[in-house]
Amino acid sequence: MARKYRVKCPRCGNVQNLLAPAACAKCGEQLSLEQGGLLGIYRMGNFVGSAAGFGIYINEQPYGQIGNRESLYLPLPYGEYKLHIVCGMNRKCNDPVIKLSPEDPFVCVKVHINMGFIQNKLVIERADPSTMPQD
Repeated sequence: MARKYRVKCPRCGNVQNLLAPAACAKCGEQLSLEQGGLLGIYRMGNFVGSAAGFGIYINEQPYGQIGNRESLYLPLPYGEYKLHIVCGMNRKCNDPVIKLSPEDPFVCVKVHINMGFIQNKLVIERADPSTMPQD
């Protein structure tokens, strides 16, 4: 199956999934999948919160949600990005800083929930690209 790319329109901020370059569904701006770097996110399967989407935030800007056992790829320009993921009212996350550069243009992470006594915690761990499911 083809990779699913999540792209944010630079003109209107609309977030949409693409399989190939296309126009923004909201404003018509041409969206490119070639941004320099690529961030792969895989939400590991788990019965806890499986019915709810995990909200994705990059540098505190919303990038939609990711479903249970889903992989997404976000084309981003080179730079540093703070990745934050939430689930419902749970906002506890380890918020790693992802660095995309010409030396390291493809970074993959896996996210899962650690059960807690009072509150669950979302854990984001760097992963080898070969371990990423291709949906």
